Amino acid sequence: MAKEVYSVIKGRILSGAYESGEFINEIALAEELNVSRTPIRETLARLEWEKLVTIIPRAGAMVAPAELNAVKEAYQVRLILEGDLGRRAALRVTQTQIEQLEAIKRKCEGLVNAGTQDDLNALSREYRAVLGAAASNKTLFEMSELLFNVTVRVWHTIPEKDAHAELASALIAEIGAIIEAFKAKDGDAAQKAMQDAIRYYTEKLRRLFRE
Repeated sequence: MAKEVYSVIKGRILSGAYESGEFINEIALAEELNVSRTPIRETLARLEWEKLVTIIPRAGAMVAPAELNAVKEAYQVRLILEGDLGRRAALRVTQTQIEQLEAIKRKCEGLVNAGTQDDLNALSREYRAVLGAAASNKTLFEMSELLFNVTVRVWHTIPEKDAHAELASALIAEIGAIIEAFKAKDGDAAQKAMQDAIRYYTEKLRRLFRE
């Protein structure tokens, strides 16, 4: 049950259902999920460590703001980590994993003019899970995921009509480049594909927020 509670609360934060600065009502949530407050509190403590929640003494748990500076810093670190993730994955990837990526890419192509940002994020996580499995480094992948969670929230603050189609196309291009690098077992190309994607998101944020 603790895993399900964690999944629900984290999912609501990342999707924007719980907004930045909003306090999470432990009692109401426990009643909704039909659990005691213990797994709720354990989840909130874990999410505080993940920088998604701020626990304020005698006040409760507040959804941490998706601050632009924190997002930019997270992208800077992702640039390093995910370049290495791509390189490692390219040298270890299996044919089955390449086929999984091709299937995910086809799903993404169906979202360019349809679907929501949540749909796109779900496919992005599927894609990243395959990368993590191929790279065979649990610690590297988990660190990358923590930073991904910091960065992904900011896109929910942007109207979908302004971002969705372009973000879907960018993900398709990234996965396509990764597939080609993986087929060639080219670690350099995979590293470049991952880092080019991070640079794209960083530049798009700069343009959107005019910084």
